[in-house]
Amino acid sequence: MSKITNLLTRDLHNTEFYQFIETVCALFLKYNIDAERLQPLYDGLVSLTKQMELSLIAEKRNEKIREKNEMDRRRDRLHSRLFNYLKYIMYDETDVRYDDAQVIMNVLKMEGNPTKLSENKQSAVMTSIGNRLQTLVDKLEAIGAKEIVDEMMNANNQFIILEREAVEITKEQKIENVPSATSVKKQADELYKTIVGAFNAYAKMPHKKEKYEEMIVELNVVIGKYSALIAARKRSR
Repeated sequence: MSKITNLLTRDLHNTEFYQFIETVCALFLKYNIDAERLQPLYDGLVSLTKQMELSLIAEKRNEKIREKNEMDRRRDRLHSRLFNYLKYIMYDETDVRYDDAQVIMNVLKMEGNPTKLSENKQSAVMTSIGNRLQTLVDKLEAIGAKEIVDEMMNANNQFIILEREAVEITKEQKIENVPSATSVKKQADELYKTIVGAFNAYAKMPHKKEKYEEMIVELNVVIGKYSALIAARKRSR
C-alpha cells in the first residue's frame, strides 16, 4: 500500500511552500476524495493558499519600498557630497577649479535643494539637475566631480524605477494589514498535515485502498520534487 511521503516543509522558503501547497490544492480538488468528510479541510487549505499569495505580494512590495527608501537616502547623500565638494573648492578663490565649480554651484542653487522636497518632486528636480549638468561635462571633469554626478543620477534613476515597481506590485491587489507569509505558512502546513494524516489513515481501509492509490502516487511525485530541491540546497551549503 502506498503512503504519502513526509516532506520537511520547514526547509522550504515561503515562496517555495506557496508553490507546493498550490499544487497540492489542485490535486486535492482534482480527486476530491471523501469530500463528504474532508471538504471543509480542502476549502480551508485553498483559503490559506490565497491568503499566502497576498502575504507574499505584500512582502515583495515591502521589500521594494525598503530598497526605494535606501536609494532615496543614497541620492540625498550624493547630492550633499557634491554640494560640499563644490564649497570646498570655492573656499579658495585662487584654486584653479574655482570658476568651473562656481558655474556648477550656480546650477544647484538655481534648482534648489531637492532633498527637502517630497519624493516625487525630488525626482523631478534631480532629473532637471542632471539634464543641465550634462551640458557642463567638461567642467565636471575639470574639477573631478563627474563621478559624483553620475552616481547621483544613477541613484535617482534607480529610485524612480523602484518606486514604479512598488506601485505596480500592488495596484490590482488590496494588501493592507495582511498577516505575514510565515504565519500563514504555519497554519497551512498544519492543515496540510492534518489532511495527509487523514489520507494515510483512510488508505489503510481495504475498500478505500484503490480509491486513494492513484492520488497518493501523484502527490508523492510532487513531494519528491520539493524534497530534491531541499536536498540540493543543503548540498550547496
